[in-house]
Order: sequence, then structure tokens, then C-alpha cells
Amino acid sequence: MGKATAVILAAGKGTRMRSARPKVLHEVCGITLLECVIEAVQNAGISQIIVIVGDKKEEVKDSLKGVSVKIVEQQEQLGTAQAVLSARHLLSGLTDVVIVLNGDAPLIKPQMLKKLIATNAEADADVTLLTAFLDKPEGYGRIFRDAHGRIKGIIEESETNADELQIKEINVGMYVFKVKSLLEGLAEIAPRNKKGEFYLTDIISIFYHKGKRIEGLESVNTTEVLGINTQRELAAVNQTRRNEIVRYFMDKGITIVDPANTFIESHVEIGEGTKVNPFTYICKNVVIGQRCCIGPFAYIKADAKIEDDVEVSGTVDKAGLFSRIEG
Repeated sequence: MGKATAVILAAGKGTRMRSARPKVLHEVCGITLLECVIEAVQNAGISQIIVIVGDKKEEVKDSLKGVSVKIVEQQEQLGTAQAVLSARHLLSGLTDVVIVLNGDAPLIKPQMLKKLIATNAEADADVTLLTAFLDKPEGYGRIFRDAHGRIKGIIEESETNADELQIKEINVGMYVFKVKSLLEGLAEIAPRNKKGEFYLTDIISIFYHKGKRIEGLESVNTTEVLGINTQRELAAVNQTRRNEIVRYFMDKGITIVDPANTFIESHVEIGEGTKVNPFTYICKNVVIGQRCCIGPFAYIKADAKIEDDVEVSGTVDKAGLFSRIEG
């Protein structure tokens, strides 16, 4: 596929979250939205990662200490195209393709990112964008196709008319570009919208009118690709991710008595033969040994280590307050 670089957009204000915390620093099962996206990109085999920061940039930068990424500041909040353009000096001549994605889509999987890159390579496309069909597509830009079914543009919801609002195919906000095509297209984007911003989505219509190759890849799993804009959406994604984690451990043979009332965060290890009882909360980076009995009503704090054959109740921290199973 050639050398790939990821550009993760994490500069937005996220005003609909109604929170003083930067949107990308809200957490899903113990890790930030931004960290979720970075891990997916890394697990897709992409080592060169650029994170664009802007609003409350110091907080976001602090959260990335020790993470293998390059940070670029968007000096003015003038839209997604300007955000990508601010990383131009790290792209030109240094990479073959660029995958652009938002820092608020924590359920995206490495397999989907690999598929998006592979689709672009197989079609030799200038850009391949991820799309999805939603019954209720409120809040998302719509995919606009010509009479032959080819993608000709993306219409932001704030710019749509009544007929365009009926379109169910949405723009997910994930793209793979040939780097040369991306940089050429960015140079032609102008603020022709109501907000006076430089929209990256405008590059699709620019490519269409230039006769460049545009591919679309539909994601059947709509939950995986959606971003977070509100506290309700954050709670729903937490529920989805929690269910994924619980199913993962059950598939490995871990006994979880009541999945609906068991909370396990990310980056947890549980040994064979362990039983997790109801109303248990296990925080991130916890390691639990084999043949343990956890709960009910156990709260295991982050980074705790529990040895084999241990019974846990109450609160456990790194000091390891627990009792060993007798017999």
C-alpha cells in the first residue's frame, strides 16, 4: 500500500458536549476518545501519526505525553481543511497515502482502517471515503451522487435543502488520500459556506470536477464508525464498548455471572478459571490472576495486580487489599 501516515483531527471545540473538558479527552471505558483512535491506527500498522490540536491544546498535548505521535497546532479554528493543511510540512514527500480521521470515533477498528487503505490502493483512487447508511442521519454530512451513482460531493447538514436532508448515506469523516492529490485539493478549498470555514469535505467536489478517481467504502457496522458529539452519545458508546469487553472475556472462558452489571475498562487482563460476580467494577490496566473470585460488589482500582487464587471483595488498589481463597 506504500507508506501511510495518519492525520487525526483533535482541534475542535466540541460545544455540544457542554463540558469544560476537551471533547477528545472524554473517556470510553477508562481511556480517552483520542487514545482509542490512536490505538486503532497503531494496530492497523500505521506508525507515523500526526495529531492536530487547537482548542484547549495544552490539555490535549499533556494527554499525549509518552505517546508516539507528532503534534501539530492549528493556529486558527477555520475548519477541517485548514487543520489538515497545517500538517502539510510533514506530508509532502514523506508519505504515499494519508488517512484522515476524527479523534472522536472511539469504536473504529484496525480492520476497517486497513480495508479503507486497501480499497484505495486496489482502485488506484485519489481518495476513498468511508460512508454509512443511517435511518436517522441528523448531524452528519450527506453523500451526494450523480446519475451514474458516482460520488460527486459531500453536503454538510447546515448547507442542505429539504430534499438533500432525505439522503440516508452519510459521510463518516474518514478518508484515504494520495498525498499529492490531497495537497493539490487543499490549495483550492475556499470558505464558501455559511460559517466561513474551510471544509475538508469540499475536496470531494473539487476532485469530481477535475475528473479524479473517487471511491466510496460503505461500513455495514454503523456503530463502529460514528463520532461522539453529546453526552448521550458518549454514554451509548461506553455501553457498546463495555459489552464488547465483557463478551471478549466470556469468549476466553472467563465466568461473568451477570454481564449487565459488570463493568470492565480497557487494558485489563484476567486469568483462566477466574469468576467475576455481579456489581463489580474493574478499572484499566488491572491484572487479575488465575482461579480468582472477584466480587460481588468489588471495585478494583487502576493498575492493581491480583495474584492467582485470590478472593476479592470491597475496594482494591495498588496496595493489594484482598484475601486468598482457602482450599
